[in-house]
Amino acid sequence: MRIILTLVRMGEGSRRRPGLHAGLILGLLALAPAGLAHAQSAETAQSSQTAPVSPASDSAGVGRYTMVPAEGGFVRLDTQTGTVSHCRRGDAAAGSVWTCAAIPENVLSSPDPTVALSGKVDALEREVATLRGRLDAVDGELKAKGIARSSGDPELDRALNFSEELMNRFFGMVREMKREADGDKT
Repeated sequence: MRIILTLVRMGEGSRRRPGLHAGLILGLLALAPAGLAHAQSAETAQSSQTAPVSPASDSAGVGRYTMVPAEGGFVRLDTQTGTVSHCRRGDAAAGSVWTCAAIPENVLSSPDPTVALSGKVDALEREVATLRGRLDAVDGELKAKGIARSSGDPELDRALNFSEELMNRFFGMVREMKREADGDKT
């Protein structure tokens, strides 16, 4: 079967004698069932003596290269070696030559975004822990001094300050009255 496909591919480029190529192909197709058993037995004997054939080269429709259109030409993947190349026409002239340049491995491999982000996450977690520690220390100092932390709302802060001042005045008046009452008794 590989021979037939090779002949078909060879005949595609030649247009001088289409009848001759068609006749050869039909003749080979007629002889193929008879020679198939012989070819299979020869192939199994040969495969036991040689290295195994890769699945990519074993299938009839798959060639060595896979090509995909790209900007200014196409990208070619060598299915046997894994090499990726960018191919383009050398000049805009009609008879220019196609050239293929291998794309370096570092361009093809993109960095894993989770690795970069995990480093940032770790740094942010350390910073949050540091800031929480500082906030707890400030809260502890304020509680020790008897000062409440600001709520962030200016009206609420003003109301709390007013009520605190009112209570201080009230208790100051109570102390004053107690002193006067104690002074009268003596």
